[in-house]
Amino acid sequence: MTSGKINVKPVNDNNVYLTLDDKKSDEFILKQNLEALKKSKNEEMTRITQDLVSIPAALVRLKWQNRREIYPLQVKEEIYGAVMNAIIEQRPELKEKLLGRLEANYQYLLARETATLRLTRKLSEGDYHTSNVTHVALDEDVHADPLQK
Repeated sequence: MTSGKINVKPVNDNNVYLTLDDKKSDEFILKQNLEALKKSKNEEMTRITQDLVSIPAALVRLKWQNRREIYPLQVKEEIYGAVMNAIIEQRPELKEKLLGRLEANYQYLLARETATLRLTRKLSEGDYHTSNVTHVALDEDVHADPLQK
């Protein structure tokens, strides 16, 4: 054993170690944090601006993507409109009843669409959570056939 003396060389402070007490290291950490925040902000701004598309352009794109589904609906709408006009021409007393039924159906669909949009918005903002699954797959060993072992 040594005679109580510790053989340690003194180390000069040459800014190798980053500590929070040293003013230079604080500045260095702040500079790094600022650079990271600026980079994050710029990346987010780039992502947002790339996602921006004019509404008419988005509608045209959606219409083109869904053209196979939209065309039959347009044909159906024209047929229903022609049939309703024919009925109203033949029996004018049914006009109010037909238009009332049409308006009621429209309001029903509008209410469902509004509820769907509200739920979608809550889900996207994280304000609403669906019910969680409480039971996962059963343990296979517990329910395995004893004859197969």
